[in-house]
Amino acid sequence: MKEGYPEEFDWRALLYNGVGAAALAVVAAGWINISAFLAALTPYAEPPGEVSIIEDQVRWGAGVAAAFLVLRGFGVFRLPWFRGLTSLLGRGDNRIWLLVIFGVALALRLGYAAVAPPPPVADETCYDALARSLAAGKGYVEGGVPTAYWTVGCSGLIAGFYVVFGFHYLPIIVFQAALGAATAVFTWRLASLFLNESSARAAGLIIAVLPSQVAYAARLYPAVVFGFITVIAAYLILKSGRLGTAAAAGLFTGAGALGAPVALTLPVPFLAIDVLLRRRWKRAIVRVLLVGVAAAAVVAPWTYRNWRALGAFVPVSTNGGVNLWMGNNADADGSYNFPTSPANPLYVVRDEVQRDRLGRKLAWDYIRRHPATFVKLTIPKFASLYATDTSAFQYGEKRYGVDVAVSARRFPARFAQGLYALLWVGFIVGLFKKRRQIFSSIEGKLPLAAALAVPVFLTAAYLVFVSLDRYHFPMLPFMAVVAAGGIGDEPGDGPFE
Repeated sequence: MKEGYPEEFDWRALLYNGVGAAALAVVAAGWINISAFLAALTPYAEPPGEVSIIEDQVRWGAGVAAAFLVLRGFGVFRLPWFRGLTSLLGRGDNRIWLLVIFGVALALRLGYAAVAPPPPVADETCYDALARSLAAGKGYVEGGVPTAYWTVGCSGLIAGFYVVFGFHYLPIIVFQAALGAATAVFTWRLASLFLNESSARAAGLIIAVLPSQVAYAARLYPAVVFGFITVIAAYLILKSGRLGTAAAAGLFTGAGALGAPVALTLPVPFLAIDVLLRRRWKRAIVRVLLVGVAAAAVVAPWTYRNWRALGAFVPVSTNGGVNLWMGNNADADGSYNFPTSPANPLYVVRDEVQRDRLGRKLAWDYIRRHPATFVKLTIPKFASLYATDTSAFQYGEKRYGVDVAVSARRFPARFAQGLYALLWVGFIVGLFKKRRQIFSSIEGKLPLAAALAVPVFLTAAYLVFVSLDRYHFPMLPFMAVVAAGGIGDEPGDGPFE
């Protein structure tokens, strides 16, 4: 401190606070369009003009915020105001933070659903129709014909609420909001296995407030349920090497597979986790087998139903071959696209079991004949999977009866994409700051690679098939864990130490 300055005066703190406040003001000014914000609070309303998810103002607004996050994370300078903010996360006991994280997450989800209830569109209408058929006692049928094309988990859950509460969406939304809030809590507990308590709480809060996590609570998709199941199953596997936790994780995995068949592959990353944590080989193999057996026990009744109804062995659904073909054919571009024309060899096959088998055969033939193209397609598939986080705010297309200009509300979508971009920046910063912990256990915390095993494997699975941005929904809590690692100041985690 220079002579003549009062001891309590710190010009650097004043400068950093001023710069920080100015940056936040710039970000707010860039993100928030008042007319769009007000329109967003009116269901299905959109101000006139061109609709664009990512406009110039969100690009430079998020850019400023990202720049400060990068500088802060890489230690170019320290922001006392930010350090004071993050220090709040270390105060209070876990009982209070349980209420805070769960309460914030639940309030946001219920609040959004109350002011912006989306109409069921696209796949949602199919899940809804099948749920109504189940609730009415007609069975899992389309046009009176038994089906297994759409996964039963989502429709079965919705049907249960219809039976108890009648044909209303509100009980389903409340349930999904509570499950989403529980996901935020378990993200916090998952993060505590890798980070100190203040950073772990930050991970829970990230999932509590992330717009896509909030908005999907009001949608009739299996995303929220699968997201919760993925986090809690991974937490159980990471938390303990006991056989009982493996069995519990298997039961959750089986339940998740009924809504997202890709969950059946989770025993593979679970085994990788045991290897990364250097648990005993024999016990690790027994645990992964136990996960598989428990998951199979949950799925088996539905598989038996499919065998009886369809006359074929169908573990969960008959859309796997179709999805594989969509991701691997001469016209594939990496995204979900099922042409409804006679030129599509699958579209003209009416029997869904035969269509599934044909899709699988054509896809594998194409991969064998064009291995280089298959590898190249992983790039657009990855982009389709992770480039945006706005699908929860897009309510369909004109062919589904909902105009894009009405459904893609600019403010929520832009805001969601901005925060999603910051999550990616935080994820990269966290990996850099915690690079020594990626494969090593430091101060009793688990290596971060164990947290990445599940999202990395699920990503690899989608790169083989086809991808949509909503498929990355269950990966976001794991990204939040890593991103939270770049927020706090911990001994020994400096950028160049």
